[in-house]
Amino acid sequence: MSIMTLFSKRNALFLCFSFYIVQRCISNDHLLEPALSQVIGDDNSNEEQPITETAEPGHEKVYTYRSICISAEGEMRILHGFDCRNQVAVGRFRNAVNDSGWTFLEIETKPEYPPELQAYAAGVLEGNLSSVVIGYHIHNAVEDYCKNYTEYCSRLNEFVNQSMQWIKRELASKNPDDIYWAQVNRTLHQLTGIYDGYDGAKLNPGISFDFHPILMINMNGDLYDLEKKLNKTIDLNYDRCSGFVKVAPNNEDLFISQVTMSGYQNMMRVLKLYKFGYEKELVPGHTTTFSGYPGLLYSSDDFALMSSGLAAIETTYSIFNMPLFDQVRPIGQLPSWIRVKVANELARSAREWCEIFERYNSGTYNNQWVILDYKRFTPGKGLPPDGLLFVLEQVPGTIVYRDLTWYLRKHTYFPSYNIPYFKNITSLSGYDKYAEKMGDWFRWGDAPRAHIFERDHNKVTDIDSLTKLMRYNDYTHDEFSRCNCTPPYSAEAAISARGDLNPADGVYPLPLMGHRNHGGLDYKGTNYSLFKQLRFRAIGCPTYDNVPPFQWSKFDYDKKVKHVGHPDLWKFEAIETRWETPNVKADL
Repeated sequence: MSIMTLFSKRNALFLCFSFYIVQRCISNDHLLEPALSQVIGDDNSNEEQPITETAEPGHEKVYTYRSICISAEGEMRILHGFDCRNQVAVGRFRNAVNDSGWTFLEIETKPEYPPELQAYAAGVLEGNLSSVVIGYHIHNAVEDYCKNYTEYCSRLNEFVNQSMQWIKRELASKNPDDIYWAQVNRTLHQLTGIYDGYDGAKLNPGISFDFHPILMINMNGDLYDLEKKLNKTIDLNYDRCSGFVKVAPNNEDLFISQVTMSGYQNMMRVLKLYKFGYEKELVPGHTTTFSGYPGLLYSSDDFALMSSGLAAIETTYSIFNMPLFDQVRPIGQLPSWIRVKVANELARSAREWCEIFERYNSGTYNNQWVILDYKRFTPGKGLPPDGLLFVLEQVPGTIVYRDLTWYLRKHTYFPSYNIPYFKNITSLSGYDKYAEKMGDWFRWGDAPRAHIFERDHNKVTDIDSLTKLMRYNDYTHDEFSRCNCTPPYSAEAAISARGDLNPADGVYPLPLMGHRNHGGLDYKGTNYSLFKQLRFRAIGCPTYDNVPPFQWSKFDYDKKVKHVGHPDLWKFEAIETRWETPNVKADL
């Protein structure tokens, strides 16, 4: 199915969403209708049971529980609750976006069942339980993607179809014992499960290689570079995230944190836990917790903690050397969203994560990845000589990674701020020449956030001070936020950006420095103690420490940018995840 056909077939749904914006007359039950049609009562019931919503949407205090179970007839069924015979998977979901800025999803599968069945069941539960917020996110972030870009979307459809058909052929030809391709297989089973759970389709384990809006959601990072490869846009600048690793004084603690930056339409967020019953020796990252988005199988911020003892974050950078995109091809490469998930699940060490991710480089979603191995850290003891911190950088055709434990030992921190660190990648991506033209904003070590991290990293001694640094934005007073602009500073030159606060009539050398629909959406951070249970602290809103909180009704993009399902005022306190799923821990 083509992208354009897909969107035309879903026009009725999208028209309903548009009507909802104006009239606010669509009930939660209406949006849930396809997913609810799949759900029956309890294990002994043959009658479909209605769902009674007990909380206003966005204010849910308790989880909704559903299970995938195998009936006596051998059919998969979605049941209320989590107590049933022949249970393949159990899911928990809670939409508290109006109280905390987050929704919450936990999925656990059972080891007695084949891995592909587990993966599909996990996807079905996610699609079913979170169907409303997936619908919101499709409406806000996907529905208009091809508007005024039909020729580009035709090229994209051809590219993605060729890619998916190549993956299909590879899956058919690979040895079933090839664990890498086994995880690719499970990933696509899980994705198809989300399709079926969201669509209210008949449950039929397998893989769909067709286009679906949820595939577009998962491709969001890859699309940044496919847009340039396929000539959608000339926008070369993506300034997405801030990342940070820090060793506490006397090596008493080890922190890793990330703030994702994006358009505010993407603030429908999910804190997720996947706990798969896969064979632990083969899949050490069987349990993953992360911040993400409705319907996404990986973080995409990225911020992820794994049962293997690894933590992964990234920040995205641009490719200014356009001929590099000639090396982006639909055949022989796997999109980043698949490679990330496979690396998170299979890697036992930071080096191994890099080795796995390096395979089938797609040259899309080009990031600086920072991989931390908590197994290599002991509080109060000296840092190991190697293996603690790896940094990987990707451009089309080339991946470079190195053990930077030495850097952490020397400087006690490593910052990440959308600029390549390695000289080879700096040159290949075109950052060196672009910095010569545009200045220090694009130069590693000299960019505004580089100076702020260098000045303030020693203030981080605990999880509270980590949170404060990663939420930092004092752009009207900080010397490093100043620019050759009118007014003479930018709210984008901060650890957590707030492009909406720059005046619309300001004068800036580059659009990315000025007034725009862009900013830090959140905060996530963990330390050694929290990591042991794959927990982290999270704040689900743009920063408001030294600046006004974000409010849609006070933003001049309010009528231009879709934000169905969002609260108006985004001012929420920090939370610390407490997973209800039992026995969630890192193998340290």
